[in-house]
Amino acid sequence: MITENFKCRKCQSMNVVKNGSNSVGNPKFKCKDCGFVGVIKTLRKSDEVKEQLIKAAQERVSSRGLGRMFGVSHETALRWIKKS
Repeated sequence: MITENFKCRKCQSMNVVKNGSNSVGNPKFKCKDCGFVGVIKTLRKSDEVKEQLIKAAQERVSSRGLGRMFGVSHETALRWIKKS
């Protein structure tokens, strides 16, 4: 059996406990040090990935191709491009 040690996203403390789940079913955790409550492993893409996608879009790659390359939907790719 493998145990995972989670760190708080805000303070990087290892003093976290499981605190239910969100509406999608992902486990939520609570940090006993700073009080942060939320999902530890988020599916959100970093700003770095968004910048790479925007640079690739300037090379005239299709939105569906961008979505496949960066692991997002083509609608998300278009939204990020429009915001930049």
